Amino acid sequence: MTKNKVSADRQTIRVLSPDGQAAGSTYPKRAAGLVKKGRACYVNDFTIRLNMSDATLNSEVIKMDNRNHNIETGREQSEDKRIKLYFDARSWRFNKDCKKVGERSFMQGPLGELVEAYMIGNWSHDWTEIVSETLLLPKYADCSFTFWLNGGENDRNDEVCRFEVVLNNDYDQRYTYNLNRNYIRPLKKLNGWELYEIPFHTRDNEYTQLRFVAQRAYMTVTAAQDASTYAHLADTPDPFEDERPQRHNLIFADGFPKNSWYSTEQLSAKRREREQKQKSFENAGKTEFNQIPPLPPVFGAAAGAFPAQALPAFPTADSACQAQLEQIQRKMDSITAACEDIEKFDVDSFVKQLRETLEDALADHRENPDLDDLINDTVESVTDTLNDASEAIQDALEEVSDQIEELKDSLEQDED
Repeated sequence: MTKNKVSADRQTIRVLSPDGQAAGSTYPKRAAGLVKKGRACYVNDFTIRLNMSDATLNSEVIKMDNRNHNIETGREQSEDKRIKLYFDARSWRFNKDCKKVGERSFMQGPLGELVEAYMIGNWSHDWTEIVSETLLLPKYADCSFTFWLNGGENDRNDEVCRFEVVLNNDYDQRYTYNLNRNYIRPLKKLNGWELYEIPFHTRDNEYTQLRFVAQRAYMTVTAAQDASTYAHLADTPDPFEDERPQRHNLIFADGFPKNSWYSTEQLSAKRREREQKQKSFENAGKTEFNQIPPLPPVFGAAAGAFPAQALPAFPTADSACQAQLEQIQRKMDSITAACEDIEKFDVDSFVKQLRETLEDALADHRENPDLDDLINDTVESVTDTLNDASEAIQDALEEVSDQIEELKDSLEQDED
């Protein structure tokens, strides 16, 4: 059997599956690595056969589609823009260095079908990891890893929910991706599951291991197809997502603890209560507006302060708005007319009566030397207020009236 130094003169090595079927091509150095690790054997100088299940085939061998590639690319990427990897529960295992908490089992997936998944972690402090087989990937390659995730959060906000990429077994230089608290936003939310596609770069490394880490919260991971497969599906996020301290978790029948304050039942009841209060408030506001008491006799009750003219026609779709604006303007007409009648009001007589009333009320305090000045100041203030009231109110109402006219014009332009 010729060693790899001979076959290296060829650009690619043909790869056969365990049953002898063509599986693709790989580089000579990768083929030698697979043989060295006992994962494949040479059939001839230019062919190897894998010693693994079909389930791990795509992750162990990068298919080349019979295209020629230069294996000495240095920092230049190959023609493939990105190597896409996908979660397969059968090719993962629990990390022996951590406490085994969880299991691999079949369960209902995001599309309602049975899928094989890992549920790891618990509400306690047990640190749990699952790890992939070691993948042999090209150097300086852009890669992505796609999967569905559920859970991974608790209501104390102290959980660990991570995805990690370890290159060449250098754990200290690993890539870490926090999958909780929206540190990384999912591509899709579907029936309590979240779809992730995590990118990473291999740099000057060939051997890659992927890991999921969980602590203080249950986390479930299952296989996903390419993200484009789900593009036609509408997102179905949690309607109370902004109010809950943690996201949906499969261990609860409804995704959340039934007896907690953030259960769907209790949050739904609170939302209905808020909506009813808002509706009552709006109805009360309309009632109070329609029941504005009549003006005091002192202001009169003349009508027609604004020139009589036909109001512009409102769009049919905004008839309710039209009615409200017309009602507002009628109220303003009445108030403005009353302000004009202030001129007919006998201010001198009213001020004289006010002074006499104050003096009678304060008769027992006549010994106070400042009392006369206080009464004079009060009377003068009332006099000034009455004299200035009509002009100030009328100016303000005219400005509001102009704004209402502009609003009407704007509605008509929108309709056109």
